[in-house]
Order: sequence, then C-alpha cells, then structure tokens
Amino acid sequence: MRKIKFIHLSDIHIGLQTHGNINPATGKNTRLEDILKSLDFAFKYAKDESVDLVLIAGDIFHRENPQPTEEIEFSKRVLKLVQQSPARVVMVLGNHDYPSAGGKASAVEIFPALDIDLVTIARKPEFIKLDTKNGPVQIACVPWAGRSALLAKDEYKSLSSQEIQIEIEKRLISIIRDLSAKVDNVNPSIFVGHLAARDAKLSGTERDTLTTTDPIVPVSELSNTAFNYLALGHIHRYQDLNKDNAPPIVYSGSIERIDFTEEKEKKGFVFGQIVESATGWDCEYKFVETPARKFITIELDQSDLESDEDLEKRFNKEDYSDAVVRVRYKVSSPSDRVDEKRIKSLFGSAQTLKIEKIFDKHEKVMRQAGLSKTMGLIEALDKYIETKPELKDIADEMKTYAEKLIRDTNTRD
Repeated sequence: MRKIKFIHLSDIHIGLQTHGNINPATGKNTRLEDILKSLDFAFKYAKDESVDLVLIAGDIFHRENPQPTEEIEFSKRVLKLVQQSPARVVMVLGNHDYPSAGGKASAVEIFPALDIDLVTIARKPEFIKLDTKNGPVQIACVPWAGRSALLAKDEYKSLSSQEIQIEIEKRLISIIRDLSAKVDNVNPSIFVGHLAARDAKLSGTERDTLTTTDPIVPVSELSNTAFNYLALGHIHRYQDLNKDNAPPIVYSGSIERIDFTEEKEKKGFVFGQIVESATGWDCEYKFVETPARKFITIELDQSDLESDEDLEKRFNKEDYSDAVVRVRYKVSSPSDRVDEKRIKSLFGSAQTLKIEKIFDKHEKVMRQAGLSKTMGLIEALDKYIETKPELKDIADEMKTYAEKLIRDTNTRD
C-alpha cells in the first residue's frame, strides 16, 4: 500500500521587518531571524518525517526585490533540504513574489537557474507529474492570478476594476476545471494554489490588505474529488474550508505572525499523508505549530502606574520575555504625559516594545457629563443635556421623544 507524506506551508514573507530591530550579534533584522527559525523548524520536521513532498503555496518573500542576504538564506535552506532528504520541493508564486515589471524573473526562480531538478517553481498554471521515492504524484499548480497579463491585452484595457475581477475569476475557475480533468485515479493528486477562496476566515492582516477587487474562487469549485488534498496560500489563518469532507481544502496560514492583528492566531504548517486504500486514496493531516514569536498587547491607564506593588504582581517580566509587546496607554487628554520610563522598566525583557497613547474621547465625554453605566436612560439624558447649553431650548422635546421610544420598545418586547 503506497503512502505519500508531505508538508504544506505558505506565506513565509522573508524580508518582513515590522516590529524588528537589528541583532548586534548577527547584523540581521530580528524579524528575519524569527522567520528563518520557523522555516528551519518546518524543514527539520520534513527531514525527520522523511516526507516525499514539501509544498510551498506562495509568498516566499515579502517584497518583489528581496535583499541578497534574504535570497541566500532561503536558497541554502532549500538546497540543504533536498540534499539531506528525499523530499521534492514544489513552489507556486504568490502575489508578493511577482515582479511588478513584466518579463522580469521572480527572486524565487533562482532554482531553475541553478539547475536543481528537485525543486519546481510554478509561475503559471500547470499540471506536473513528479516521481518520489514512494511513486508518482500528480500536482496541479495555480500561482497568484495577477492583473498585469490581462491588462496588457488591448481588449481588456477599457474594463473597470470590477469587470477585470470577474474576468480573472472566470479564468481561474476554468483553469481549475481544466487541471482537474487531467488527473487520473491511479496516482495521488494534490492542488497547490495561491488564491483567495470565498468564505475563508481572514486573518487580521488580510482585512487591511485584501482589496474588494481581488479575485475570489468559490469553495464549490475547489471541492473537486479529483484532488486528494488542496494546499492553499494567501490567507494567513490556518483553516480547512471543507472540514470532515473530502478533499481537505486547507490554508496552512503563515509560519510567523506578521503584526498585532495576528496576535491570537496559532502559526505553523500542515503535515499530511495520502494513503492508498481499497477505494482509492485517502488523506489525513494535522497542523503543526512553529516556534513563532509571541505578540502581546497590554492595556494600561494612568491609575495603573500609581501602585508599584500591584504592577509587579500583575506583570511578570518572564511572561513577556522575548515577546513583541505593545502597551496601549489610555489617557484622558491628548496632552497627558506617559511615564515611559516606568513602562520600560516593567517590560524591558521584551524583544521589542511599542507604547501607544490612546485617547478615548467617548470615555472623556461620559466622565465630563457625570454619566454612569448604571444610570437610567432619562437620567443619563438629563445629565448629558446639562453639559450642552445649545440643547437647552429643545431639552423638553428631546425627553418627550426619548420617553416615547422607551415605551414603544417596551411594548414590542
């Protein structure tokens, strides 16, 4: 009975420097070191498990022109992996990997230039068959579908952004269907793609970076039984869009936290195996966490800094050691000073520390008006009107309408 083992990772983002600093011992940015540490963990896992395939679903680099150091660090790890293990490596290009100028090579494409036949990079949709130590595997590759190729054609230059999005989505669906039609039932098959799937739960990062014009593929088009596993990249949150059904449609998520929007998310990769059975091929997998850097947010206000003893009890330095820490310090006025020295003494063991002064205007208005969350609505309205002289002439009318709204609401309930 044949068994194909693989790891699936994506969104490595080598070159990310946000919330990092220079490590004086190495001269490297600490965020680069974080990412390489998690990548080393994933590749060691692949070697220890003697996997047949390492699938990288795009966004290897954070920007289209990575620094030479970043390219070298990634390249030597891939070389070491294929030299010291039986794994074949398959990568598809993500949106961060593509050069903005047409015709230029991506930084990821260094491997074909070095004539490394154990590494396959897909810049365009293609169907490949690879021989592994445990037999042939079919892989459908779909890199990021950018707009540049479409806009280069005269017939599409006059289209609106929405029309271009629809056209790309149609093409993606057609490509997926065409690739699935090439699959045979004799050998295991895997889909590797960098794309946005409808109904995927976005990581905090994507809420800010995904645009309304990004092409989106329906899950129904991906849920194709021609494939035994779908390895997706682009969304940084780990999830299975077809859980408890076949085939698994999985975003492995990023291997490191990008910023504080991903603070609460687990980071890692997927280890899986496709096993031959009497009825065909069955896939099982699990999520493996990487040693990603912790991101921690601390909420403080002025009263918190008045008692040294309480603060020492609340905040153990070891809990924040080597973490990226953000202190959100709430003030009553933008001009209020922040005791940064005291805060730094509490969280000095953090890998990086950011102090944000937060002015909550709503809370300030409540205090100035003498409002309380336990007040009745009419009482609270009276207090509010007292602070607004311009409302004096219509105060009675406002209270009459408020009382009517309260009665109507109570009647409906």
